[in-house]
Amino acid sequence: MSSEEQGIGRRYLQETRYLRSGLGERGPTYPTVPRYKEYPEAAERLVLAPGPHAPGADLWACLQARRSLRKYRDRPLSLEELTALVWAAQGVTLTSPPYLLRTAPSAGALYPVETYLAVHRVTGVAQGVWHLNIPDFALELLNQGDCRRPLVEACLSQQFMGSGAVAFIWTGILNRAMNKYRERAIRYLFLDAGHICQNLMLAATALGLGCCPVGAFFDEEVERLTQVDGVEEVALYLAAVGPVA
Repeated sequence: MSSEEQGIGRRYLQETRYLRSGLGERGPTYPTVPRYKEYPEAAERLVLAPGPHAPGADLWACLQARRSLRKYRDRPLSLEELTALVWAAQGVTLTSPPYLLRTAPSAGALYPVETYLAVHRVTGVAQGVWHLNIPDFALELLNQGDCRRPLVEACLSQQFMGSGAVAFIWTGILNRAMNKYRERAIRYLFLDAGHICQNLMLAATALGLGCCPVGAFFDEEVERLTQVDGVEEVALYLAAVGPVA
């Protein structure tokens, strides 16, 4: 099959291969972007308790029990449960300037994946879309209100995205990775998001909660919910979490 006959996905994989004869074309130079994103003008800010604070669970039992669960009860999550989930996904475990190393690995410790939360039912936390500020381990409220309907519609009408207590939304800031890894960085964005989501799923299992990841969505609609431009920062992945029905 000629390159002209291949789809864009196959062409991308071929053109970003590392070979003994060379690491591929370096391509254009990409600008440096800040390591951390924050919203100083956020309508509300909620600092979370640092570090793990959930009851212990057996890793092997969690691996055995982990499933994609889509049916949830109406019970809200507690703030402690939410904090444990957020920490498992992207908590800082070691400060090694200029890096903040986390529970999930990242290529070059660049951490181009940003975490947003669509909060539906969490005790003491307003409904709306929040952003996770990594250095302060705090949530920043971007848009207050019930976002269940637009979220479900953005995810191809998968109703469980609105029936869970919270939905995690991950985006990728392209130049944070492309500045170092050029075109191959796009591969790493999705690997990073997968590491983060697996952490979330295992944490949900340990807490007796259900979790289901979603890769099928209308990109522009998810990006509108998170207020990102869809060019320099793009939607990657989502997951719903809630008490198991």
